[in-house]
Amino acid sequence: MTPRQRLLEIRAAIAAGDHALARTRLDALAAEAPNDGELGHTTLLGLPRKLHSAYLKLAKAEKRMVERRGLQQTLVPPPDLLAPFVGFSSAERRAMNARNRDAVPPTLHQIWIGTLPLPPGIEAWRTHAQRHGLQYRLWREADLEAIGVHDHPTFAHMLTAGDYPGAVDIARYAVLAKEGGIYLDCDWYPARDDLSFADLLPLTGLCALAEDTSRETGMGSLLLTNSFIATPAAHPVFERMLAILPDVTRLLPDGPAWWSTGPLIMTLLFRGTTFHVPDARFVAANLPRRADVADVERARQNAQDRDLGLLIGWKSW
Repeated sequence: MTPRQRLLEIRAAIAAGDHALARTRLDALAAEAPNDGELGHTTLLGLPRKLHSAYLKLAKAEKRMVERRGLQQTLVPPPDLLAPFVGFSSAERRAMNARNRDAVPPTLHQIWIGTLPLPPGIEAWRTHAQRHGLQYRLWREADLEAIGVHDHPTFAHMLTAGDYPGAVDIARYAVLAKEGGIYLDCDWYPARDDLSFADLLPLTGLCALAEDTSRETGMGSLLLTNSFIATPAAHPVFERMLAILPDVTRLLPDGPAWWSTGPLIMTLLFRGTTFHVPDARFVAANLPRRADVADVERARQNAQDRDLGLLIGWKSW
């Protein structure tokens, strides 16, 4: 039986609630499995990523809070692996901080590629933008092609492979590098009609949300999400991002997108300069996937009643 097959059996034992058996088999696999890449790149803890993830899944199932937090913190590649891609010289830092004093253009960007129907949040944000004096841009594949995004080798590879989330990771950096403005994933929904981004954010320089889960990045434990980003146009961070992504994805060919194109690599680059993090109430609610529209309306009413922030997390598809 291959290590991958053994791991599938372990995950089945966790799902069945046989935690003792799962842990025994996990420990045996950790002792025996060759580090040949079959179970993913080695993490900071020294485990193959998929084995590390199975230990994390078991810790969650057993409600072992301390073990869970430690496994989450270290579920990253060793920091020195990506360090060569994310260092900035003093001259580059000066250039970035000069750009950080510039205003964010009043444009709200969203991207939707693939064949699924447009989610309802898109029209809600279009209306919100019009109400608050923002230009709204929904980018489809033809729009991205018109500004040359299809020429980026990593974007082209992911689009061909049907990896739309990974392709959208790259597309957002290209759009923001060219246009600047505010980028929002399509699984956000507006929580408020009476206020908008300029009411809650300085809208100068870089801005991104913090993830709820911390990770050991080699530059501290803060991890940013790339689901909301605000920036002036032509910020050097995104120019560097687009330049290094082909090499990073080749280095981590089986890594999850949040390592190679998403939050982790973006966080490492942002930590080379100064940026804003929205206040803790900026996200008003996070709803279960495919929650009913009535749940969204209740969350909006709660945000209004309690004077919460602007975003509701809602993956409607």
